[in-house]
Amino acid sequence: MSKTVRQFTRPVVLLCCVAALNGCEAFGWFAYGVAGDPPPLDVKAEYRGLDHQQIVVIVDADLQTLYRYPAAPLEVCTTLSNAMAEHVPGAVVVNPRQVVEFQERNIYWNTLTYQEMAATFNATRLVMIDLIEYRSHEPGDRTMWRGQITADVRIAEVDGPTPNDMAYGTTVSVTYPPDQQFGVVNADELTIRKATLDLFTLAVVGKFHDHKEERE
Repeated sequence: MSKTVRQFTRPVVLLCCVAALNGCEAFGWFAYGVAGDPPPLDVKAEYRGLDHQQIVVIVDADLQTLYRYPAAPLEVCTTLSNAMAEHVPGAVVVNPRQVVEFQERNIYWNTLTYQEMAATFNATRLVMIDLIEYRSHEPGDRTMWRGQITADVRIAEVDGPTPNDMAYGTTVSVTYPPDQQFGVVNADELTIRKATLDLFTLAVVGKFHDHKEERE
């Protein structure tokens, strides 16, 4: 087939396919065919029970994580709290520094029930973040930067009929750089930790509000 014929045939085929579709579907398909970029996906929240609630975010980390990254609970709590206050409709979030100071003053805080923890902050929703993995390097290689955060996320509706039961639970795991088999050499601690934490926050808070995501 000559170059001239190919140039003429492609738009004709595209328009014929569009003609078989209806309304917005046809418009979106045509835009993708011309521009090459698909429209973002509409993603529904997995859990909407945080809307218009008083929320406290509490982060739990093991001793090894606290030894290597003593600021981890405050960093995770602050970033998640700020994102929830911004994106969850009507949410009021307890000051993260107030939460961490409470944990530091009460070393046995994690022996409290969900209801008792939430009552300390007059919260109606408790968001527990149990850090399973929190690191900025490849395991055993301090020269190779690769961030990872893995955590169990649990929510208790402490003003409901079963305040000490889990109303929602999931595990979230992210790595930075994403979609890359190995870490990178030319980086630094602050950049890797912040980028990894941003990915983790996006993944967690995205479960609690409707949003759009770019197609892969």
